[in-house]
Amino acid sequence: MKRHTTGFTLIELMITMAIIAILAAVAIPSYMNYVKRGARSAAEGDMLNMAQTQERYFTNNNTYVAVAAPPTAPLAGFQNYSGGSSAARKYDITVAAGPTGSISTSFTVSATPSNGYSDTTCTTLTLDSTGAKGSAKGNASPCW
Repeated sequence: MKRHTTGFTLIELMITMAIIAILAAVAIPSYMNYVKRGARSAAEGDMLNMAQTQERYFTNNNTYVAVAAPPTAPLAGFQNYSGGSSAARKYDITVAAGPTGSISTSFTVSATPSNGYSDTTCTTLTLDSTGAKGSAKGNASPCW
């Protein structure tokens, strides 16, 4: 009399688990890199938006505005600013004096990781009133 057993053997289960582990080892770092690039891209969009808003403000007031903390609401005179809320953002956006050393004639927008987020590739992103893009690592190419 022949017995038919159904189910999986231990070796089949071990091989399946090994395949899943290999796939996870490849997929998880790739996904994390994708998330970091997405957060960086959102910060870059907010920085470009802030720079554009600074230029509109300069056109009306003949000066730029320093922003020491990430804005949670539109700043006075910045009716068109549409940056994300600071609670949801992974980067803090600030504006300080730019290449000339005076906020009245130039500005530098900086994006610094915050809210528990870190990015070792591009720690702090910068954009100044001349359009020059950079990062704390000194090379703008992998970051922008």
